[in-house]
Amino acid sequence: MTAIRETAEKLWRGELTTREQHPFTATGELEEIAPKVAFCRWLANFAVCKTDEGLVLIDCGSYLNQEETLAKVRSYSSARVHTVIYTHGHLDHAGGMGPVAAEAGRNRVARPRVVGHRAIAERFDRYKRAPQYHWRVDALVFGAEAAFPTDFVYPDTYFDHQLNVVAGAEKFQCHHARGETEDHCWVYIPSAKVLCTGDFFIWAAPAAGHPLKTQRYARDWAEALRAMAKTGAEILLPGHGSPIFGAIRVRQALNDTAEYLSKIHDQALELINQGAALDEVLHSVKPPAALADKPYLAPLFDEPEFTARNLWRVNCGWYDGVPAHLKPAPQAEQAREIAQLAGGFERLVERALAKMEEGALAMACHLIEWAAMAAPEDASVHAARARIYAARAAQSESTLSYRIFNAAAHESAVRAGLTLPQSGRRF
Repeated sequence: MTAIRETAEKLWRGELTTREQHPFTATGELEEIAPKVAFCRWLANFAVCKTDEGLVLIDCGSYLNQEETLAKVRSYSSARVHTVIYTHGHLDHAGGMGPVAAEAGRNRVARPRVVGHRAIAERFDRYKRAPQYHWRVDALVFGAEAAFPTDFVYPDTYFDHQLNVVAGAEKFQCHHARGETEDHCWVYIPSAKVLCTGDFFIWAAPAAGHPLKTQRYARDWAEALRAMAKTGAEILLPGHGSPIFGAIRVRQALNDTAEYLSKIHDQALELINQGAALDEVLHSVKPPAALADKPYLAPLFDEPEFTARNLWRVNCGWYDGVPAHLKPAPQAEQAREIAQLAGGFERLVERALAKMEEGALAMACHLIEWAAMAAPEDASVHAARARIYAARAAQSESTLSYRIFNAAAHESAVRAGLTLPQSGRRF
């Protein structure tokens, strides 16, 4: 059994957990997992397919390791890259095209055809308008040090709903659906019975509520997963994490993930229709335990609460149902008023630390934020804030919660002149 298959088998059986090997772990393994189809386990995975006209890549890796991605491709085949299909425009999946195009120029052959959904162009345009913001997001989530790019290889072949990409005797069926992004597609290779899901499936709870990204579409996402489950695929190549082998397992993973999203969606919409405010939706909606316990649905990156919040945003806008929040006073003014009522910001710090000791970390965070906004230059406030957010980060399951809370802890540690120990946690 090959290394990739062995890992996949251990993950499915629970002999290896996604905590032990996070789906975003770039092992660098590249193996042929079906005749003429190789899979690379990368930060964002990609597939390399051999055809009579050259190679077809399904995704092309991140802008953070572009040259390494091309080297991985060349370790499998020296044939010309004929076509690259973007499953979506996130730059961990569509950011590695530059060296591929440059290689074609050096070899004086035609640049590979690039295929993607029509909405990718608008995504790349949006990235160009706010590169510093997107760099800060990638630095926070991935530890990215490289500057966020401002030059992208746009598709030259766009499609809206479905497109059959033909290279030699091989056909690659591209199907658009909204999910993690509005420009997403999944790709089925009927000759090999291989399904490339992009980020519709990532060996974790669907990233349907990312707090730092644009809207995501849980209902459409579930429908797309159910459509994939009907293809008869025998191998699933996810956007992140290990493949799944076997038609029954593939179908189960896709349908379970669809049901997970549907249950969250339906609960949220029921509460919204009943007139619930956002706060009630966030604290009431839960995925069924039987699904949440699946090894491929752990909240490793995103969280159900974030998905519920995004469902509110998609269906209801940004107003959360609390009238005072419609046109609020500046938060610093609110904090100073609360500190005055409490008897000074020191009382807020004292109470925040007491709540932390009780294990009520969410409330401790509210209290210490008011103290920090009321006395933004006080070192003792930031020392307490660093402790509280370090504790909140340590108890966080998901990458997004951990990264955001950990960043807050280190921000205050710097302002207090402290050094926090490194957790060693990569994601």
